[in-house]
Amino acid sequence: MVPLSPRVCLGMPVYNQTHALREALEALARQTYPHYRLVAFDDSTGPEPGRIVQAYARSDPRIAYTANPVRRGMIDNWRACVEAAGEAEFFAWVSDHDLHEPRWLEALVAALDEHPSAVLAYPLTAHLEADGSRRRKKKVHRFSTIGLSPRRRVQAVCREAKGFGKMVYGLFRLEALKRAGVFRRLLTPDVVLLLELSLDGDFVQVPEVLWHRRKTAEFSVARQREALFGSTVPWYVHLPWPLVNGGALLWNCCLRRGAGRLSRRLLGLNLAASYFARWIGKYGEGTWIGSYHEWRHGKKPWMKRIKKRIRSRRGEA
Repeated sequence: MVPLSPRVCLGMPVYNQTHALREALEALARQTYPHYRLVAFDDSTGPEPGRIVQAYARSDPRIAYTANPVRRGMIDNWRACVEAAGEAEFFAWVSDHDLHEPRWLEALVAALDEHPSAVLAYPLTAHLEADGSRRRKKKVHRFSTIGLSPRRRVQAVCREAKGFGKMVYGLFRLEALKRAGVFRRLLTPDVVLLLELSLDGDFVQVPEVLWHRRKTAEFSVARQREALFGSTVPWYVHLPWPLVNGGALLWNCCLRRGAGRLSRRLLGLNLAASYFARWIGKYGEGTWIGSYHEWRHGKKPWMKRIKKRIRSRRGEA
């Protein structure tokens, strides 16, 4: 029997997913830690994803389904999941196409219970192709901040952490998640969220593969602009995004009223400085004109031309 107020709330932002949605819901139903509530917010342009979720909700009282009357965009849809979490202690976003091992939730709850200083627990990840087949193994990146001082912790998250798009699907302490602003209206909001979250506590990694991430589309800044904001795209997202995000960190963590005590503001200043230093160090590698992924793959002809010029100049030097 599920408690009336379970410790865990899971939020599923649904968007036009049909072929893997049933698998995702069934994987959650098999969790060995059953005391959770699942809130699903449907931002789809068609009715089929909603029908699938509602069918599962009829047989599982832990699932609550809401269809957005108009398309909200990814940021507002993800925020709606958090707003519906109520008095839960822990929260995690779960995608509508990825798979979770049965021990996923049990292991993450245990990790946060074992480490009271931790505000985020996340597992190792395996990668799937769109058809569900196993992708080539990537190098495992292990990262935890347990035992670090607050100053060293924020520097480590900013400079050494990798795979923010995986870490954001971990289990959060809900109050810390809210203090970090959830998803701000920025490009790469997951990165900004996790950087702000590092001011409040540790990140702990569970050394087991408990989450299988399914490949969908390649990352691009243009795709993020379209997906994140719905019909209203803020003007500032057309500016160099490292500058915008660095400015947002400086404002939210250091300068604004309500940023906290002086010690926390100084920690926020250190975070913003580390962020700016990281991206300035990447100047000339594409960071300021597009995503690093776009640059690395060299998909656009004008990027190839600029990349060729940079290489030739480095060769001349």
